[in-house]
Amino acid sequence: AAMSEELWDVVVIGSGIIGSCAAYHAAKQGLRVLKMDQNHHHHSKGSSHGKSRIIRYAHSNPAWIPIVKDTYDQIAELEEKRGEKLWLKTGLLWMGSQSYVKKLGKTIGDAGCNYELLDNEQITERFPLFTYDDQWMGLFDPMGGVILADKWMDAFHEEFLRHKGSYIDWIAAERIEEGEITVIHTSDSVHPQIRAKKVIIAAGSWVNKLVPSLNVKSKNLALSVCYWEPREAEDSELIRPDNMPVFIIDDQFDGGRGYFAIPSVDYPGAIKFSEHGGDVFEAGTEPDKHDEIYVERPRNHLEKFMPKINSETPYKVDHCKYTMSPDGCYLIDYLADNKNVVLCSMLSGTGFKCAPALGRIVVDMVHGKELPFDITIFRAARFDQPFTKQ
Repeated sequence: AAMSEELWDVVVIGSGIIGSCAAYHAAKQGLRVLKMDQNHHHHSKGSSHGKSRIIRYAHSNPAWIPIVKDTYDQIAELEEKRGEKLWLKTGLLWMGSQSYVKKLGKTIGDAGCNYELLDNEQITERFPLFTYDDQWMGLFDPMGGVILADKWMDAFHEEFLRHKGSYIDWIAAERIEEGEITVIHTSDSVHPQIRAKKVIIAAGSWVNKLVPSLNVKSKNLALSVCYWEPREAEDSELIRPDNMPVFIIDDQFDGGRGYFAIPSVDYPGAIKFSEHGGDVFEAGTEPDKHDEIYVERPRNHLEKFMPKINSETPYKVDHCKYTMSPDGCYLIDYLADNKNVVLCSMLSGTGFKCAPALGRIVVDMVHGKELPFDITIFRAARFDQPFTKQ
């Protein structure tokens, strides 16, 4: 019963990568922090499980670049502290039409990042896996690479515990009662209420259920994450992280459809190659079926441009969730006028690499500190009447 009387400095709802990074930063500042999740803290029902994600400086919007820079710095510090590798520097290759890729180069060049522009022949010469024709062009970002995602989850959780953080699993936040002290009403009879001075909501696709006054409705997507093997055993060399970059495709020749690829990290001898999109579902349900089109379209792309990969049948298909905002950009803001509660959600399939930096930012926000980066583009005010007046 002690927990109901207890007053926490910060309670973080959701222990995916965003919640874990936020909880770590709060605990590191010496605050009394509780991280809670309705599942096990390292579950596979959200957006943070699996072994690999992409990190990159290259972004079509320069607002991301200082955020990713902060992540690189934090990860270097953690690698040194823990004596373990947390990412693989493979470089990133971003494919698109020539005009698109040149524009991308200008954006990241103006922001002070290194890059190379490669034509289709230079790409095939450097990476024999790819056989794009000459309407395509690639931007190579030498700092791109593979995030070892499950290691990040473990590292931030373990460092949080080292800084005396507490966590509780299998307890769902059901309602947030705002006031001088925020009271989180839960599903749990032993701890029906949790009291906090500050609350960070990092609840992924559950954000609209937990915060009914939020009028910005997330679109929740279930992704079919496909893995593929090379046709010939000797080509498995080509897909190792030391020979293959992480890979983003903006297919302007097919309505701007997006794909991404990661070398063989998750499963030995298979690449991850998937479409940046998926089946819509309601939080708390699973999609009834996974549309075959999300296997079909990557298969067609592989067949055309990576013929060394066996595109007939995927080696495996896993599932992962995206929480998308209506405009595809993050939602990071206070809960209406309440400066003690911050929402950080709708990270839309690109948030993992930003999590260490965003975790730092949301802890600064609930304490009214000046922020190290400009996050205006993520604020709720860009939407019309983002919150219902209580």
